[in-house]
Amino acid sequence: MLATTSEVCKLLNERNVSDPTANDVQHRANVLGADLGIPVEAGGRLYLMFGDTIGYAGIWGGGESHPDAVGFAIDPAANLGAHPELLCGGLGILTLPPGSSIGPTVDPSVVADFAAGAMTAPAGHALAEYIHNPAGSGTSHFANLPGDFEVPSGAFAAGGAIYVLYTTVVSASDVRMAGSYLARWGVPATSGVPSYEIQYAIDERFDSRGPLLGDFINVAAEPAGEYVYLFGTGEYRASAVHLARKRLDALEAPGGFERFDAASGAWITAGAAAPIVDAAGYGETSVRYFAAIDRWVFLAEEQVAGANHIVARFADRPEGPWSEAIVVHDMADADFRSHYCCAPDDACAGAEFMNCDRTGFYGSYLLPELEVDADGFTLTYTLSSFDPYDVALFRAHFTQGT
Repeated sequence: MLATTSEVCKLLNERNVSDPTANDVQHRANVLGADLGIPVEAGGRLYLMFGDTIGYAGIWGGGESHPDAVGFAIDPAANLGAHPELLCGGLGILTLPPGSSIGPTVDPSVVADFAAGAMTAPAGHALAEYIHNPAGSGTSHFANLPGDFEVPSGAFAAGGAIYVLYTTVVSASDVRMAGSYLARWGVPATSGVPSYEIQYAIDERFDSRGPLLGDFINVAAEPAGEYVYLFGTGEYRASAVHLARKRLDALEAPGGFERFDAASGAWITAGAAAPIVDAAGYGETSVRYFAAIDRWVFLAEEQVAGANHIVARFADRPEGPWSEAIVVHDMADADFRSHYCCAPDDACAGAEFMNCDRTGFYGSYLLPELEVDADGFTLTYTLSSFDPYDVALFRAHFTQGT
């Protein structure tokens, strides 16, 4: 049962997008705003994969297609379960060398520009097969930088590397998410450019030939045992949730996915499969297995029948059965709005997080550590707002019996 929820802090900006938090990403990394912040742990370090990132001074402004930034926790990942507030002033952003940055020449208070995640295509393939809306504007685009709405949807670590699930849009003029691919960051680090090697396409909805029938465009991923489990959605924020898996020892080779058919309770290698969550209102999702409570946890924005909720579901195994949705946040809830909606025509003071007349929450992503106490457990997760463009850190406490 859900007991309480609370905002820990806003990670990127405070009262408005140019008002820094203790992380001061505006000056340290030339970041005005970003969203998502998908957490993944590798080598004892927590990384946050941000989506479309806007620059603060001289870079990646309005009218451009925006690349993606990568953040990291300065403190060890193991410390964040009990003390997520460490991220409130201990979030770093990967940056270019100051001498290679534009920001410091525009505003001397800026130290360096954020380093955008850059792709290389697999042998025999072109970047344009995967990146349809490259970052940039006009005639100046960067073919190796995924742009607006071509963003990470999930990430996991295996063999010392970080694997990122990325979305692809139809085109620069049609930004519907309609494809997905797997990329590998071979040597995760807290400095330099995050360089990803595209491994292969996963699925697509451009036509009827998607390898997974177009059900895996936004993909959350969680390794367990010999497999990585993929939790996929198709049509954006209007899809049920499907399950696939792939052997970790075959991760580098295309294909090899099995799908779980919830109707028969069997893993299959071809054909349509019934979803593990029937409600057709999902886009981006987050799923983790927490050994401390021996439960799988699902957290996502759910848009069903006109309602906008962040919901949690629980299961003993990835195949389910998954519990009924537990509403964690409700955009229509008066208590939520009184705490987190910004006052009209005013900056977002205190815990106020978004202009609720212009945006709703989205992008709830679970951190890999939780806190267990005598009463239950507490999950920590990121949550995004588009207006102002920001990522906040939240916690939800669940009592025993959930």
